[in-house]
Amino acid sequence: MIIYWAIWMYICLCNILTSYNKVFSKIIFIFTAFFLFFIIGFRYEVGGDWFNYLFFYDLAKYEQLSSIILGPDMGYNLLNYMGNHLGFKDTIFVNAVCAAIVVGCLLNLALKWRYYWLLLLSYFPYHILAVSMGYTRQSVAIALSLLAFHYLFQQRIQRFLIYIILAALFHKTAVVLLLFAPIVLQAKFKSNHILYSLYMFFSLIIISLMMYYFSLQEQNLYLQGNEELSSKGFFLRWAYHTIPLGLYWFYRQQFQHKIQQHLLDFFVLLIVYMLFLGIAFSTLADRLNLYLVFFDLYVLNAVFAWSNLKSRLILLFILMGSYTLFMWLWFFQGVWALQAWVPYQNYIAIYLRRHAF
Repeated sequence: MIIYWAIWMYICLCNILTSYNKVFSKIIFIFTAFFLFFIIGFRYEVGGDWFNYLFFYDLAKYEQLSSIILGPDMGYNLLNYMGNHLGFKDTIFVNAVCAAIVVGCLLNLALKWRYYWLLLLSYFPYHILAVSMGYTRQSVAIALSLLAFHYLFQQRIQRFLIYIILAALFHKTAVVLLLFAPIVLQAKFKSNHILYSLYMFFSLIIISLMMYYFSLQEQNLYLQGNEELSSKGFFLRWAYHTIPLGLYWFYRQQFQHKIQQHLLDFFVLLIVYMLFLGIAFSTLADRLNLYLVFFDLYVLNAVFAWSNLKSRLILLFILMGSYTLFMWLWFFQGVWALQAWVPYQNYIAIYLRRHAF
């Protein structure tokens, strides 16, 4: 467990001490991203679905390539197929490729934004520590969706569609994010408020039905046994949005671009809807809620840009305190983290210990 807290303290210190105007800070950030790639990609027996993923990896050696290409979650299953035929005995190849995609997307997005260390501060406590190191398929889908949303906010709809389709190849639930695209088209063509409101309402119904359908399709070992555990902490994970939601409410008028406002409003609608959906269907809400992290990252980055140094430091310490509390609760009050994430083990460290020392 020490390694998780050490990385967290390092990220916090970098947020406090960094100067975003210096190239050296970006170099350190890039090296940090490579380090996280090794931590995520070469982990050994870490994560809630580790042994379930091993089971499906072994099954992939008997699958026909045509059935994989035509089947669900083709991207992830194709990696399983390739790993088997390349001679890897377990999921090290799959995890390394998925980690490269996750870290690559995160690095790509972070360096496009001014406050890249802040992005890592917000993304690490759950989306790296828990999701990327535990639930590989959806971690890739979420990472790809970050870039998709980045391009959507730039009104580059074709790129948005491409990245969402790629995300859906790893986790089919990403398909529901396509419902964000009409928001941009509506704002571009200045549709009336009645049509806009109707779309918002019916989109919630469509999203609920799609998520329910996908959950029925996934009655397999990826969920069985872990589904209840993965949903117990939903409200804690939803609370992750509270600070960005408060900031958006306070600074909403600063987001002057109409399309930008409409997209963020739709995020807010979904986040609030997830809270109510989670009361009855926590697993469904949990799955979609993970994709909504882009709202947090975008709002925090924007507010930092508008704030003076004193306000930034205050907000930074509030974020560090709340995220640290979140990690503590996840580790010590949850029933899953200590079982599946501790102790941390790594293929490279194991190899060096056995053969080099």
